[in-house]
Amino acid sequence: MKPNQDLYPELDNKLVVREEKQHYLPSTEVREIAPEFKDEIDLRDLLDTIIRRKAVILICLLCCFSAVTLYTFTVTPQFKAKAVVRVSAQSDKLTQFEGIESTAVQTMEFQQTQVRLLQSEQLAIRVMDRMDLMNNPQFNSEAKTASGEAGTPGFFDTLMSFVRPGESEDTLNLLNEENQNLIAVDRSLLRFHELFQVSPIRNSELIEVSFTSTSPALAAEVTNTTTDEFINMHMDSKLKASRDASRFLAKQIEAAQIKLEKSEIELQEFARKIGIVSLDPKSNLVMKQLEELNEALAKARSNRILQEARYQQSLNGDFRNHFQMIDNELIQNLKNKHASLLAEYKQLSATFKPMYPKMVQLKAQMDDIDASINAEKRAIIDSIKNDYDTAVKTEEYLLQRTEEQKKRAMDLEEKATQYKIYERGVESNKSIYQSLLQRSKEIEATVGASVTNIEIIDAARPPLFPFKPRVPLNLALGFTLGLITGVGAAFLLEYFDNTIKNPDEMTDRFGIPVLGLIPFDKDAVDNRNLMALKFFNEPRSPVAEAFRTTMTSVRLSVADSPPKTILVTSILPGAGKSSLSSNSCLSYLAEDERCLLIDVDLRKPSLHNVFKGGIRGKGLSSVLSGMSKLSEVIGQTEYPGLDFISSGPLPPNPAELLSSKRMRQLLQLVSRNYDRVILDGPPYQGFAEILVLSNMVDGVILVSVEGNTPREGVKHFKRAVTNVGGRILGAIINKAGQRKGYSSYSGYKYYSYNYEYGKDSES
Repeated sequence: MKPNQDLYPELDNKLVVREEKQHYLPSTEVREIAPEFKDEIDLRDLLDTIIRRKAVILICLLCCFSAVTLYTFTVTPQFKAKAVVRVSAQSDKLTQFEGIESTAVQTMEFQQTQVRLLQSEQLAIRVMDRMDLMNNPQFNSEAKTASGEAGTPGFFDTLMSFVRPGESEDTLNLLNEENQNLIAVDRSLLRFHELFQVSPIRNSELIEVSFTSTSPALAAEVTNTTTDEFINMHMDSKLKASRDASRFLAKQIEAAQIKLEKSEIELQEFARKIGIVSLDPKSNLVMKQLEELNEALAKARSNRILQEARYQQSLNGDFRNHFQMIDNELIQNLKNKHASLLAEYKQLSATFKPMYPKMVQLKAQMDDIDASINAEKRAIIDSIKNDYDTAVKTEEYLLQRTEEQKKRAMDLEEKATQYKIYERGVESNKSIYQSLLQRSKEIEATVGASVTNIEIIDAARPPLFPFKPRVPLNLALGFTLGLITGVGAAFLLEYFDNTIKNPDEMTDRFGIPVLGLIPFDKDAVDNRNLMALKFFNEPRSPVAEAFRTTMTSVRLSVADSPPKTILVTSILPGAGKSSLSSNSCLSYLAEDERCLLIDVDLRKPSLHNVFKGGIRGKGLSSVLSGMSKLSEVIGQTEYPGLDFISSGPLPPNPAELLSSKRMRQLLQLVSRNYDRVILDGPPYQGFAEILVLSNMVDGVILVSVEGNTPREGVKHFKRAVTNVGGRILGAIINKAGQRKGYSSYSGYKYYSYNYEYGKDSES
C-alpha cells in the first residue's frame, strides 16, 4: 500500500492550523431514560439456557448416573423378611375377672404404644442375646468368623470410615471390660435399629415388622425371633404386674384387717359403755317395749271408747235392746218364766177374781220374777260402769308408761347416733377388706392363665430376591437425579453469568438498538485476515449479506444526516471489532462510497496485519505526535476507494494523543474528503480513549458477542459515552449463533444461508 501524498497535499498544512480553544465538558443534555427491564420468565429462554448449557447438564448427568451405577453394582445385596402381627386393645379372658392392668384406650394410641415397644432397646437386647447376634459376622462386621478373622467391611463402609472414623482398637483397649461391652452393645443396638423396621398398617390392628440382612435365612430368623420375644416380653410384663399386684394387695389386706379389728373393738366397747346390744328392734329391749306399749295403749284406748259408749247407753235408760240384756241367759229364763206365769194368771183371771188364792200366788211369783230381773239388770249396769272405769284407768296407766318409754327411747337414740358412726366404720372397713381379699383371689386365679392380646398373623419366610439394590429403580433415580442436578447447575451458572445472552437485552435492558447480527463463521475462527476480508472475498456468503444489512441499518440510524465518522468499539477484547470495521468499509465500497479506515487502537492494533502485511511503520501516532505528515500515513489499499491509516508506533500515552487537538482536526479534515471514516477503536473496559473519541465522531457502534459481553460493562459504557456527549448509533451482535440455543436470535438464519445465486429454483 502506497502513501497517498499526491491526493491530499493540503491536509498537511491544515492539520497544523490552530483553532480557537474549546472545552468539551460532559453533556448536560436530558436524554430519555430507557424503560426498566422486566426479567420475565419465558419458556423459550429456559429452553435456550438448557441447550446452551447442555455440556454442564451432560457432565452432571454422566457423573450422577455413573456414581449410582457404581453403587448399585458394587453394594452387597440386602434381603428383607417381613412378618405381620395383630395387637388388640382388648385381650381374651379365660376367667370372668378383669385384667390387672387398667383398661387400655381402644384408639390409635394403643397401637402406637405397641409400635414403640417393638422399637424399644429392651426387645432388641432380648433378641440379640437369644440369637447371639453380636458374635454373628453377618450382623456385626467386626465379629470374628469361625476361622478367627473379623468380617471384611464393604466398599462404602470403608469410604464412610474416612468421613466419620470410629474408635480405634488402641483407644478401646485403654477402657475396662465393662465400658468396652457397653460400647459394643451400643453399636449393636444402633446397627439393629438401622436394619429393623416397624410399620403399622393404617386403619387396622396389624403391624408389619421386617429385618434386613445380607442373609435371607438370618433376616427371617431375626424377624420371627423378634415377634416371639415381643409376645414373651408382653407376657412377662403381665406376670410381673400380677406378682407386684399380689404383693401390694397382701400388704393392703393386712392393713385393712388390722383396721377392721380395731373398729369392731371400738364398737363393742362403746355399746358396752352405753348398754346397747343392738339397734335392731328385734334384739333391742327398749325399742321392743316401746312398741308393745304403743300397741297396748291403742287397744286400751279402743276398749275405753267402747265401754264409755256402753255406759252412756245404760245411763240413757235405753237398755232393753242392750246386747248384755239380750245375751243374759238368767234374764231370758226369768222372762220366759214370767211370761208363762202371766199367761196362766190371765187364764185364771177370766174365771177367778184377783184375790183368789191361786191368782194371788201367781201374782206373787210374777213379782218375785220381776224383782229378780230388775236386780239382774242393776247388776249388769254396775258391771258396765265398772268396766268403763277400769278401761279409763287402764288407758291412763298405759299412756303414762308409754311416755316414760318414749323418753327412754329418745335417750337411747342420742346414744345410738355415735353408735351408728362406729357401726358404719366397721361396715366400711369390712367392705374394703372383703374387696381386697376377693381381688387377691382373682389374681391368684389369673396368674397361671395369662393370655396375651398379640397374635402372629404371618410368620417371616426367607426372601427369594434381594430387597436392595433395586437396579431399575436406582438407575432411573440416578438418571433423574443427574438430570435435575445438571439442569439446576445450568440455571445456577446462567444466574451467575452476567453477560449478554440475548440481543433483545440490548434494547429492552439498556435502550441500545440492535443494528444487525453477524453470523458465526467457523472457517474464520483461526484466520482473522480471512474474516476481515470476508465481504470482498465471499460477497455471496451469509456473513457478507449480514454486513450489507447491518450497514444499511447504520445509514438509517440517523435519518437527517447519516454519520460520516463512526467509531467501532467493544466492551472486551476479542469481540471481532477490527474484522467488522474492515468489512464495513468494504460494504460501503459496494455503494460507490470512498472510505477511510483508521486504526485508533494504539495499544494492541491488528489492522496493519490485514492491509500492510504486518508492518506498522508510520501511522496515526506519528501524525498526532508531529513526526509525520498526514499525507504520509494515508495509504491506498488494493481495494479501490478504501484508504487506510495504521496505528503507527505504539506511544506511551495513547489517551493523551487521541484527546489532542490534532486528532480532532484530523477527523474534521478527512471527513471532508471521504464519504465514510471508520475508526477501529480499542476496547472500552479499562481505557479512556473511547470516551475521548466518542465526543469527536458522529456516532459510536458497540460490537457485542453473545455470552461474552458483560451487562455491567454495557451499562457503564452507555452512561460514560452519554455523559461526554457521544452518540451511540447502536450495537452489532457479532458471532451470532456461536452458542447454540433455542431463542429467536440464536437460531436465526438469513435467507441467503440456503440460497444459491445463479441457480434456478426447482419447479
